[in-house]
Amino acid sequence: MDDLEYIKRFSKISIKNVCEKTKANRSNVLSGNASKKTINKVKKQIESEVAKLYIIEDNNEKRES
Repeated sequence: MDDLEYIKRFSKISIKNVCEKTKANRSNVLSGNASKKTINKVKKQIESEVAKLYIIEDNNEKRES
C-alpha cells in the first residue's frame, strides 16, 4: 500500500463509525459520561481499525475504495 492509499484508508476511521460498531452513544463517549467499560470498548475498536491498516493484503483480493 502506498502512502496516499494509507492516508485515504486512515481517513475512513471515524468516532461515529466506531461508536456505531460498538453500540456506544457517541455523545456520552466524547463527553466522558459513558462507562469505563464502554470507553474501553471504543478504544479497542479504534486500535483494531488502525491495526487493519497494517495488514498486508493479498494482491488477488478485491480492494475497497
